[in-house]
Amino acid sequence: MAGFLDTLGLPTEKVVVEFSQRRFVLKSLQETLEILPYEDRAKALYLSKFSVAIAVGLFDAALNFLWDETILALRRLAVSVDLSYFFDTAEKRESYRARLQSEEDLRLLDDNTLIDTCARIDLLTDVNRERLRNVNYMRNHASAAHPNASELLGSEMVSWLANCLRYAITAKPEWAVIQTKQLLTNIRTTLIPQQDISVIAIDLQKFSTERVDDLLWTLFGLYVDPSQKAECRTNIGNLAPHVWKLGSEDRKLQVGARHEHFIKQGDQNRKTFADEFLIVVGGQQYRSEDVLAGELLDKLRSLNAAHNGLNNFYNEGPHAQALYQSLPKTGIIPRAAITEWVKVIVKCHLGNGLGYQDGVDQTADKAYQWYIGQFGESEIAIFLRQFGDPDFTVDLDNRKPHKRAVALATGFKSKTTNVYILRALESIIAQPEGTMRRIATVTKFKEAVTNITLR
Repeated sequence: MAGFLDTLGLPTEKVVVEFSQRRFVLKSLQETLEILPYEDRAKALYLSKFSVAIAVGLFDAALNFLWDETILALRRLAVSVDLSYFFDTAEKRESYRARLQSEEDLRLLDDNTLIDTCARIDLLTDVNRERLRNVNYMRNHASAAHPNASELLGSEMVSWLANCLRYAITAKPEWAVIQTKQLLTNIRTTLIPQQDISVIAIDLQKFSTERVDDLLWTLFGLYVDPSQKAECRTNIGNLAPHVWKLGSEDRKLQVGARHEHFIKQGDQNRKTFADEFLIVVGGQQYRSEDVLAGELLDKLRSLNAAHNGLNNFYNEGPHAQALYQSLPKTGIIPRAAITEWVKVIVKCHLGNGLGYQDGVDQTADKAYQWYIGQFGESEIAIFLRQFGDPDFTVDLDNRKPHKRAVALATGFKSKTTNVYILRALESIIAQPEGTMRRIATVTKFKEAVTNITLR
């Protein structure tokens, strides 16, 4: 083959991986494939393509084949749960969510969003999410999907194959996820007896706060959907008060902000149903005082999507600057948006640690620095709470985000006299590089944050 390429005047150097690396992967292949049941191998065309690409030394093509199948597998996992629930969890921007209706629409979700949503609804653990995010990063920067000059090792290929097989391609949803799907199916199709509602409500107490919040968001979305049957709304009306009691303050405020969004859009049907829902759950006081809250949340989610997507260094700027237009004249961020405001702005300011210029979109960072400059003690307290959120800390073990987090904490010290906030900030400053993601488990930091009262 090398001789044939040479006769055509084509390069042969750095085209294929050396033989020893290919041999390592092929010798490890049989043991690695033990993860995949034998009866499923006859349909595994991607593995045949992967193996052929490995054999001829095209590791970058092999990685591309493997990742394409991994994404298909994650989409199959998504279909195994309630699609409306999955889409509600993945996308909370009104205009974007309206486009997500069927299984085919899963392709509209970028790879990172698909992975993160699977983790959010417990189809993946946080650790396994990071394993797949790593494969996705290498696929985007070292596979045949994009031009590159990166070298891939046989040991890496075997590790990525094992992770994709174990945590995506052969993964099965846990019983709790299947239960949620069955519950939502019954809510839509069957009038649930009142005595069963109390049993379901007891079971909901076992859910994490995140899962309760996602379920509350989906129930609200179903209730305000004009196409739903009366039986569906009756079921939600009976169950929603129990879910509401277990939901977080932030999610309740966001439901109120969505109610105001319907008013602003002139969507009378959904506005009427939203009124009914808030009355049923006893949440009338959560109606947003400012119609800009829903708009601000939408823009924050668009900024976060741009930050997590490809070419974020080129895409974040317009989203960051657009936030100015949704800020109230008072400069006070609506309570419904304050937590997401702090989380998204700071996360984008800290960056992902990749690329150049400190791993941050420099144009957008001018806006981030201005927003952060307006932070008071309450915003700093919310900032400290984010270190327990894997979505916020995902990149903080990288050197550049770690350094920027320390600088931010140092600057915040001059803005507060609260002893607990100061202790937590000192913990961040003292945290060793490469361990920032685990600071929420450090006793000194954990105790300090626990004693901080949010206003």
